[in-house]
Amino acid sequence: MGRVCDGIDAVRHSARDEIRQGAQFIKAMANGGVSSPTDPINFQQFSISELEAIVEEAANAQTYVSAHLYTDEAISRAVRCGVRSVEHANLIEPATARLMKVRGAIACPTLVAYEALHKDAKALGLPDVSVAKIDDVRLRSRGSLEILHKAGVTMALGTDLLGELHKYQSDEFTIRAEVLPPIEVIRSTTCYVAELLRMTGKVGSLQVGVFADLIAVDGDPLENMSLLGGQGDHLSLIVRAGRVVKNTIDHNGCP
Repeated sequence: MGRVCDGIDAVRHSARDEIRQGAQFIKAMANGGVSSPTDPINFQQFSISELEAIVEEAANAQTYVSAHLYTDEAISRAVRCGVRSVEHANLIEPATARLMKVRGAIACPTLVAYEALHKDAKALGLPDVSVAKIDDVRLRSRGSLEILHKAGVTMALGTDLLGELHKYQSDEFTIRAEVLPPIEVIRSTTCYVAELLRMTGKVGSLQVGVFADLIAVDGDPLENMSLLGGQGDHLSLIVRAGRVVKNTIDHNGCP
């Protein structure tokens, strides 16, 4: 799933090989990580030339690059290199958010990941150095949403949760609603994420010819975003690709 590569030739080969095997886009770990113990968050993981080479190979295959990014410097650098999707973006500053808007980059914040790790990191066995890094990004998360929203940057919804932490998946809705207008949170899961994935017209809207994925909610999430939490507890109907997978509205079932 992941590859370690050093140098322009190596990143070109890796990007081409992943695309050859069917990858729909390329993700680069362009900044230090929280879970990984030996790379501080502010580490730059690729040179500018390497990032440009990865972006070029993706563009040659008519796709794009997303990047794991926390710090303002790393985000600005990656966006200038042509990275399309900025994953996390916790430590972004206003000028870089404006640069993202100008360059058409899209953000994919993942606030629930840090809240979940804050709760469960030690129980999951994360080393102390990683536990300490969690708050470095967690405490700036909500502020990053404000900065991105003010700059007019499109934000898709992601969670970045692993393994046992999947139980917190839907909490991303309520966390974002503390900062953003509820309609923006909903759009981040529909039309905005479709735009990010270059799947507008296939997903993210209700119209003829689009994948028939839809839900019915027990109430109005614009008034109460917690209705989208609880891992589907408040969803009375779930349709995936035109097939009903949950239905508590009509207990006799529906076609």
